[in-house]
Amino acid sequence: MLRRFGLSLACSLSAFSFAQAQHEDAQFVLLGKTANYRQTADREVTFLNTTFFGEIFLIPGGTVTNGYVTGPGDAKSPMRFGDGEVLFFAADRYGSIEELNDHFPEGTYYFHFDTPHGNVRELPVAVSSNAQSSRHPGPIELELYQDDRPADPDAIDPDLDLRVVWNDFQSGAADPNGIIDDMIYAMVANCFGEEIVHSGHAFEASSFTYREKELTVPKDKLHGGQVFQIEVEFSEMDTGRYQSLPTIVTHAASTFLDIRTTGSNVEGTQCPALPFAMDGGQTDRKKRPR
Repeated sequence: MLRRFGLSLACSLSAFSFAQAQHEDAQFVLLGKTANYRQTADREVTFLNTTFFGEIFLIPGGTVTNGYVTGPGDAKSPMRFGDGEVLFFAADRYGSIEELNDHFPEGTYYFHFDTPHGNVRELPVAVSSNAQSSRHPGPIELELYQDDRPADPDAIDPDLDLRVVWNDFQSGAADPNGIIDDMIYAMVANCFGEEIVHSGHAFEASSFTYREKELTVPKDKLHGGQVFQIEVEFSEMDTGRYQSLPTIVTHAASTFLDIRTTGSNVEGTQCPALPFAMDGGQTDRKKRPR
């Protein structure tokens, strides 16, 4: 009787700790598989790589440490998050979706992390994949317009707004669980890989969903005689809740496109011949030296 009471008390304390952790520290957790593509100025789209990744999103002011994910395949060895404000890990890059699924198959993965308000262990997140076909909603094809006319990626007028238009997110849909709809992320970076425009992050009021068709880059973000880079990501979400904490699994695809502005570089910016990577998925680009 004492052992059974002790077990019940331990479970109650564990549930309390989890509730405190998720109300005070963790906003939601995410696992994902993403495929990356490069689009050239002549609209040829080629595959770059794919990877498995995880994130723990913090409530403002929240703290999470000692975070890791365990599960099937390569996740039998813990996939560890770094500590800090951005809690993220990414596995190796693979040459196909099939190879990725061999290393990280479908199944249940578990989040583990510590917070000042309690420690979380074995928070389950189910990942559904298909080794025979891809759930990734790509590749994405981008079109550019200025002054309502098609624009050449190698000859963008820095004195006009730039419209970035993409193909329909055909598999995108509203979330039946009412947590978060399938998302689109559209970003622009300079030649150093520094973000200058972003469509909005998950759960932000201004963020893009599968319904959006384009992003407008204001002309004041563009400068003459320089190289910029665009990324558009489609993210198909599977959502759930564990003790009221939202869990998300995403199957995503991103396309990267370089653009070059006409005119003189009055800014004096010394861009490299190829922009430095704005995203880890750009394995065809170098990271900016520190």
